Order: sequence, then C-alpha cells, then structure tokens
Amino acid sequence: MKSISSRLFSICLAIAIAIAMPMFAHAADMKDKASQDALLAMQRSSTYGHPDQEGQFGGMQSYAHGNFKRAMEQFKSGARYADKLSQLSIALMYLNGDGVQKDPVEAFAWAAIAAERQFPQFLATRDQIWASLDASQREQAKQRVEQLYAEYGDTVAKPRMERALRQGRSEMTGSLLGNSAGNAVYTMTPEQFNGSGPMPACGASTIEFAPITGCGDIYASSRWDPKQYFSAADSLWKGTVTVGAIENTQPAGGKSH
Repeated sequence: MKSISSRLFSICLAIAIAIAMPMFAHAADMKDKASQDALLAMQRSSTYGHPDQEGQFGGMQSYAHGNFKRAMEQFKSGARYADKLSQLSIALMYLNGDGVQKDPVEAFAWAAIAAERQFPQFLATRDQIWASLDASQREQAKQRVEQLYAEYGDTVAKPRMERALRQGRSEMTGSLLGNSAGNAVYTMTPEQFNGSGPMPACGASTIEFAPITGCGDIYASSRWDPKQYFSAADSLWKGTVTVGAIENTQPAGGKSH
C-alpha cells in the first residue's frame, strides 16, 4: 500500500488555498511548489481566536518538517475544536504509521469522525479504510468511533469552537497590537507598532480565509460568527473525488457499515 499520507498532506495543503486539484489525485512531495506555497500561506495566516486552525496549521508545519510526534499533538488539539482536516490527518498518520504504530482500527475511527459532515474526500477515505478491515477489526472500530465521538464529534466539538470564537472576539479590542474604528478591528505587527522592520505581505495568500496580521480588518463576521465560519470552512471540502484502491492482505469479512 503506497502511503496515502504524503499525498494527503501535499494535496490538502494545495486545496486549502483553493488550488484546483483533486484530493489524492497523484503523489506529490512536500517540497513541490504547491505545498511550499501553502506552507508559507499558513505561516502568514492569523490563527488568533481560532484554535482549530492553530492546531491544523501547526500540525501541517510539523508534519512537513518530519516532527510527527508534535504534528499528532497539534492535530489532536485542532480536532477538539471540530477541525475535520486535523481529524482526517490523525487517521492517516495511524494508517501509515507516521510517528505511531500502524493501527487501521484507530485510523478508521478517526476517519469516521472526520467524515461526519459528509465531505466526499473524507467519506472516500473512510470507506477505503473500512474495506481493508476484517470482521473483528470492524467491531473494534465501531466501539472506538463511539469513544472518540464523545470527545471529538460535532455535537461537543462545535460548541467548544463556538465558545472559543466568542472569547477571541471579545478579547480583540483589548490587544496592545490592535486598534478599533467603528465595527472594524485592525491589527499591527510588532514591526508596524514600533515603526521598524519589515512590513507584512498584505495581499499574499492565506489559508481558509484567515487574515494576515497587520493587514486590514480581522473583525469580519465571517471569521467570528459560528454559522458563517463553519459554512465557509466546509465549502472548501465540498465536491467530488476519486480515490485509488487501498491494498489489503487480509480478507475483509462482514458487511459494509
């Protein structure tokens, strides 16, 4: 089985900045231009008040540098705040043994949580992992999904994220490196505040509509209103996908879930 994780992280990074290529379409190295551009976009993206993106972006950066232990920690942090890409990333790390022992049961459970919103790419990955499990593993996987859902499912993770958004928004106007004008809140980098050093790359690409610190209003409702925020984030993953087969050396017993 060719490692899916290298394809996932490279292509997902590209998708996150709206580069039009299908997920899992082909193998790509983390040093390809699309991935490097996306990693740079993540570095520019402000994650203030958004622990979901902080976990996801940090996890991607750590994964790209080969620090799988740290990547797993960061993805789990993002996963607690309803970030579905973080949850899928955890699934594929377990599937491929990236910094952890290979565990297809754990991989399926995380993929099932990640696929909760019915994103085609995520469903396709979940179903492929399921097809590779034998009957005993499928029973274990079902139990593990229930355990993870209690902590990471949308019924608990989304309210957790909503609280984080409300707290972040309420704290913004008290920031030293920010100022408000009417309903807008503008941030400054330390260099802008002190009048020295390089200015931010305003106009450059970011991830998932995140603003660049020092560039414009960060108080936009689409960043802080939970309904608008989840809708915008989910729109990145809606579409169709074709995923190649996962090899399985064991007979897959039982019926499809």
